[in-house]
Amino acid sequence: MRMKDISVVPVVDNPKDRRYLGTISDRDIVTRCVAAGHDPKECSAEDHVRTDTAVVTPDTELDGFRIERLDEKDTHIRSTIVVVDHTRRVVGFIPHPEQVEGIKVG
Repeated sequence: MRMKDISVVPVVDNPKDRRYLGTISDRDIVTRCVAAGHDPKECSAEDHVRTDTAVVTPDTELDGFRIERLDEKDTHIRSTIVVVDHTRRVVGFIPHPEQVEGIKVG
């Protein structure tokens, strides 16, 4: 994540099928793994996956699409959109939807 300068990634079941399970952020790794006393090299993304990320399909109309944040700390999860096909296979990712015209994050 650091090498690619991204803070949130989708978590999938396996590299071949890429079925969406949720997302994990750098903040999740720190708060759910490191702060809990675990070695991040031994934690799996699946152990700390978040499932409250916005999910859309390629044909979803984004004009007027709204993402609600739970609170002020909720900076990554709800400001991320995962794009899946009809089988929930990840086909895309919108990491900064607030920069997309028509999408409202608030």
